[in-house]
Amino acid sequence: MAIPNDYAYNLWGDKIPYYKTVEIRDGENLRKVGIRKINDGPVFTDGWILLVRHHQLKYKDGVLIKAVSQLKFEVLCFKDLICQNSYITAQVETELGMSVSDFILVQYSF
Repeated sequence: MAIPNDYAYNLWGDKIPYYKTVEIRDGENLRKVGIRKINDGPVFTDGWILLVRHHQLKYKDGVLIKAVSQLKFEVLCFKDLICQNSYITAQVETELGMSVSDFILVQYSF
């Protein structure tokens, strides 16, 4: 899944962790997901498809991705989300005093 460039910049600045692994908490599941550079932008890869298959995501389903830290995220999935492909970010001050983008909401369009 492509990560919007603005979201990535707000979260990582100029140091996007390409070719690193992040942790994504999906309810009780903790998934290891890679970040790769595709078409000059960051993309969740390796392991992301397991989340998609587990939730049987399809066209018009929604995914809410919340940044807990720079390499840890929480995910909620919604069926038949009624919105256009978009993302929402909010700046949040963390315990360590860094400001991170809080969440991204996307509508799946296979």
